[in-house]
Parts: sequence; C-alpha cells; structure tokens
Amino acid sequence: MNSTILGLAAVLALGLVALPVLAATADVDIRGGEYIPASLTVEGNTTVTWMNYDEVSHTVTSTGGVFDSGPIEQNETFNYTFSDTGTYPYGCTLNASTRRTPMQGVVIVVPEGMMVEENGNETGEGEPANMTLADLVAGDANLTSFADAVGQAGLTRTVLNAGGPYTVFAPNDAAFEALDNETRTALFNDTEMLDTLLMHHVVRGNYTAEDLMEEANATNETVLEALTGDSLNVSAADDVLTVGNATLVASDLAAENGIVHIIDTVLVPPDLLPPENVTPAENVTPVENETAVENVTPEAPAEEQRVIP
Repeated sequence: MNSTILGLAAVLALGLVALPVLAATADVDIRGGEYIPASLTVEGNTTVTWMNYDEVSHTVTSTGGVFDSGPIEQNETFNYTFSDTGTYPYGCTLNASTRRTPMQGVVIVVPEGMMVEENGNETGEGEPANMTLADLVAGDANLTSFADAVGQAGLTRTVLNAGGPYTVFAPNDAAFEALDNETRTALFNDTEMLDTLLMHHVVRGNYTAEDLMEEANATNETVLEALTGDSLNVSAADDVLTVGNATLVASDLAAENGIVHIIDTVLVPPDLLPPENVTPAENVTPVENETAVENVTPEAPAEEQRVIP
C-alpha cells in the first residue's frame, strides 16, 4: 500500500513539474491611427501584443529606445515582454509627417502581485492609496491650468497616478497665461499634442531641489531626460535653479510616487507646435527664393534660453 501511495505521489509531482508556467499577456489594438487602449497597466513579466488592423503601416516605438517594432503591416503583430517595472511611453514614427504629433501610448509596469486599478488602489485593497502626483497637482491652487491640462489629456493623468517615481516640473498658472491665445488653443484642442507637452515636463526618478543644485553645481549644467525622450537642461546660478528657460519658484512638493517643482514658464518641446503657431523672430525679413549668399545680412541667432541672474 505504501509503495502504491508513493508511486502515485511521484507521478503527481512529475505532472506538476511538467505543467507549463502561464505567462501574463495583454493586447493592444491599432485601429484608426490609435492604440487601443492608449494606456495599459500590467504586472512585471507580462508580454504585450500589438495587432495592426489598419491598412497603413504603423510602428510601436519606445521614446526611451527600449523597444522598436519597425513597420507593422495590416494584420501583423509585435510582442514585447516587460520584465522591469516602470513607465514606457511609445508612439508611431511612420505617421509623424501627416499628424502634428505621433499617435501615442504608454505601458505602466507595476511589481508582480501589485496590479493597480484606475482609481489608484491596489487590487483587493479597500483603503485608498496615499496622495499621488496627479492628486497633488489637482489640489494645488497655483497649478489649476496644469491640472486642467492633465485632466483633459488623460494619458498623463494615468502616468502620474500609477507610474513613478517621477519628478514633475509643473508650470504655474501665470506660465500658462503667458502663452498666446493661438498656442493655448492649439494645445487644448489636440489631446495628443497636449500629452506630449505635459510629459515633456516629467522625468523619471526623485530629484529634490538639493539634488538638482548639487548636480548642476558639480557639472555647471546637468541634463535630464523627459518622458518624451527630449533633454531638459538644469543649471544653477546664485542658488537659483533653472530648467530650460524656466525658473523654479517652489520646490519639493512630495507625493507618494514622486516630487513636484513649480516653474514659471511652460517648457515647449522642439517641433511640437505647427508652424502657424510659432512666433517669427523679430527684425528678420524673410527672403523668398533667395539662393545667393552675398550682401545678405546674417540673421541674429534666436535666443535659446533666458539667463536668470
């Protein structure tokens, strides 16, 4: 009897060992020039599959260079397994010439067993999570315009709710008011463009004002990478921190998943706005069909950064 029981136990054990481990999977459809869903939250070690249902080709290209599908034709797929936690914004590079900004998506990877729902709670938990970056921004009286933009864009709100840690350089209300009407209209009427603008103000990691000051003083200028993949130059002079052409006016507002610094200028990434919304340089007379270089007064270089004393 004992030998029979032991034999059955051995067979069961071998059967259990032979069972394949089911990997977590998730799907994203590409339809109508959009990723559906545009924002996807998964646990670590999840394989995401993108299927292109459009007649035109698309790509799934990470802004940080983590993955790049190359052209995906109709009814073709691309797979990527996310082993590390973090936030992975991505977009299509093939339609950039026909749209003002590429179509965008984001995959937010949380630790295994800690899937986060849209309301910011861990699944199975009844108590709300602590204040997220999105909550902090929404509750600050100096960031009402930035909060409105985050709420309207949608994708950035998901990132600030579930991702992190991040450092956010949030323009105050006066910074948004300083934008001309055409620029504000263009931004708030284009959700993808607005998301690109907002994520240009977000970098991975926790950077306190002290951290930024130390790095800037040590190297004269330090460079951070925004979630859009663009560079943000941070410098310090007379104990004043600047990011691009913006000055920090308040710092170290702490949330559960990062830090917010308030700045006095909206940082606009290169080539974001269409040409009709770009203010031409002053005192420059356009010359049509000009091919000769003689007797042409050179144009003054455009000012790239505002120097803060």
